[in-house]
Amino acid sequence: MHSKIISTLIAILFFCLNTAAQTIIPAPQLQIIYPEKSKSSNLANLSCIYAEYVSLQDEAAVFNEFLVKMNYPALEIKSASHDMIKLVLKNTKNEDEYSIQTKENNIIEITGSKSGVFYGLMSMLQLIHQSKSNGTSMSLNIIDGPAYKWRGMHLDVSRHFFPKEFVKKYIDILALHKMNTFHWHLTDDQGWRIEIKKYPLLTQLGSKRKETMVAKNFEPYIGDGKPVEGFYTQEDIKEIVKYATQRHINIVPEIEMPGHALAALTAYPQFSCKKLPLDVLTKWGVSDDVLCTNDSSVRFVEDILDEVLELFPSKYIHIGGDEVPKVRWKECPVCQKIIKDNKLKDEHGLQSYFIKKIDAYVTAKGRSIIGWDEILEGGLAPNAAVMSWRGEEGGIAAAKQKHNVVMTPGAYCYFDHYQGNKNTEPLSIGGFTDLEKVYSYEPTPASLSANEKKYIMGAQANVWTEYIPTTEHVEYMALPRMCALAEVLWTGAKK
Repeated sequence: MHSKIISTLIAILFFCLNTAAQTIIPAPQLQIIYPEKSKSSNLANLSCIYAEYVSLQDEAAVFNEFLVKMNYPALEIKSASHDMIKLVLKNTKNEDEYSIQTKENNIIEITGSKSGVFYGLMSMLQLIHQSKSNGTSMSLNIIDGPAYKWRGMHLDVSRHFFPKEFVKKYIDILALHKMNTFHWHLTDDQGWRIEIKKYPLLTQLGSKRKETMVAKNFEPYIGDGKPVEGFYTQEDIKEIVKYATQRHINIVPEIEMPGHALAALTAYPQFSCKKLPLDVLTKWGVSDDVLCTNDSSVRFVEDILDEVLELFPSKYIHIGGDEVPKVRWKECPVCQKIIKDNKLKDEHGLQSYFIKKIDAYVTAKGRSIIGWDEILEGGLAPNAAVMSWRGEEGGIAAAKQKHNVVMTPGAYCYFDHYQGNKNTEPLSIGGFTDLEKVYSYEPTPASLSANEKKYIMGAQANVWTEYIPTTEHVEYMALPRMCALAEVLWTGAKK
């Protein structure tokens, strides 16, 4: 039966348990833990998991994977047919809601939809892990569910490429904190990271740059002389998408257009305005060379999106749309003719013209585009959602136009900013966003009406990697700020 209309129960049976932790991040909506009460259970040595529905055995299997990574033994998974196990059916308003209760006979029940049960298991993981050094028994009563439906983290793999196994680890960290969206930034001026079979040069040429700028040596430019390359095959992506789906995480791929496209144009310069040979950018910043707005360039992008749509089941496909220099378009007779023929006001109107074509194409495929707030310039495409990064103004404007919004303002949600003393921190792009500032963020602007507030889907943090070359550095920048954002988005302002 469908997980959205059926709630289910996993009953977890524990024998001599060994623990008593009480902190869950993000904090549950209601959490009452009574140490040493009647019906209390000791949580240390999990023995087995009983699941009423076969489909929930997938959640139990992932739970086991987490346990093993935390140096706990995997549990035996059984069907819930024992008289001592009480099975509960319960309809929940939100598919992510769950409850945890201690019952008689050392039984702990997790009740919820399929995703709700998974989040309940993530809470249990934290309780079990924290209780490792404490043998106190406890009685649990947790009723929980998220404040926002979009709870996201971003990772830029274009500026620096990270291996498949690290992407999985990043997804695990998101899942443990009940995040449900992974925004995967796959293309930019400095590298193309996704295999597109129709255009093999995208990875043969676009995934490689000859070197990287040293620190912030723009003028004069200094390069490190070390080639950078790497991309994900379509088989890699299928594997990662499946892995994320098992953890109730939706992957939103980002394919940048019409700007931030130099890596693509290095491979296929015929889709630029000048049609001259180009090189993948080795310094940070934005290239003036962008996609031409003619029909052949649009078709090029549509071909790429066809393969992206096959790989990613996400409702939303991120098309970038930010920081598009208009220099080439102003000089391009083809682009100027499009402006004239379509009675567009200027190059901002031309950007909107391009985005609207992509919006119509993706919509016809049954999906929706989402883009950075620059896609508002020149007029918002009919079905587009907006990711507001230049403050909240773009998100507020989009919500007032009845478009869905994800808030990600740089001041609160850019985890490439410093989080401590610049003199002791690793080199960063700039800014200062510490744990307290992230924790203070409220994604829903008070200036919106009650009806307009409905369009704020949630928020996410972004990890841009210009100055983050290693996986260890990614983790350092993401944590613990991710924990604070997870609580902002799950627990909400009321608690």
